[in-house]
Amino acid sequence: MKKKKLILLVLSLFIGVYVLLQVIPYGKKDIDTPFKIKEGERPLVMAHGGAKLMNPENTWMAFDYAYTLGVDVLEMDLQITKDGELITYHNNELEDFSDAEGLVSELTYAEIKQYNFGENFTDLDGNTPYRDLTDVERALYGDALVPASLEQMFQKYGPNMLYVCELKNEGELGRKSAEKMVELLKKYGMEDKVCVASFHKDTMDYFLSIAPENTVTSFDMSTATSFVIANYAGYGLFMNYPNNGLQLPMSQKGIPLDLEYLVYKIHKNNMFLHYWTINDVDDMRKCIELGADGIITDRPDLLIQLLDEMGY
Repeated sequence: MKKKKLILLVLSLFIGVYVLLQVIPYGKKDIDTPFKIKEGERPLVMAHGGAKLMNPENTWMAFDYAYTLGVDVLEMDLQITKDGELITYHNNELEDFSDAEGLVSELTYAEIKQYNFGENFTDLDGNTPYRDLTDVERALYGDALVPASLEQMFQKYGPNMLYVCELKNEGELGRKSAEKMVELLKKYGMEDKVCVASFHKDTMDYFLSIAPENTVTSFDMSTATSFVIANYAGYGLFMNYPNNGLQLPMSQKGIPLDLEYLVYKIHKNNMFLHYWTINDVDDMRKCIELGADGIITDRPDLLIQLLDEMGY
């Protein structure tokens, strides 16, 4: 009988501790950030690559479209050029999205701007409107079909726009990208207007080590995975997370991430949650109803229409 009571006591203590761990906040970098909304507010409309299904991604054409549409956040990928410019481009290889060849890091920004970055774009009707342009046609578009430089974006759109900047480089190039990012954030006073992201832990760790204290960052992939596991297992209280929030898909490798419990845990710890890349209206609605702080999408036009319909 005593043994049974002891087992029940231990079990009760275990359950009590587990429940306590679920409600105690443990955010270590609690700063105000415009990337987190208050309960019931309109979630942020975040244009992925400047709305990559509507225009060639990561080009001035795409970002100007998204800005004019009225999005809240311009999301972009950043690569560093031979002359140390951070420009909006996803992959290392130029031929993936343009008629150029080689690596971004092998050419200067001026050299890169000579090429057509709408070459491989396919519109919603299956057409390729910018493929095989003549020199005359290419000239008519000016810089519209080339990547933007981050510095010029700060100059053009300014602090009234929010930015998610994903550093795509790793290793030595990743460190150079991080250093350039810090330089631009300080130069233009954009620390609280930019959320810096990276899939690469080495790049993010280095950025955090040199960034101003009030800089906003999201988790790299391995740290985000650690966060999710820690919260599902219940030991998140004992972890130290230096970032301000997470940007997650709705599921990863069969594991659902669009759960009320996970959203609760993220918000409980004063962190933001942005879901990516959400292009289906029903998925958008679910993310909104879950309380996501922002939705990263290739179709911000559909998201804005849905938010209007839902009364936001």
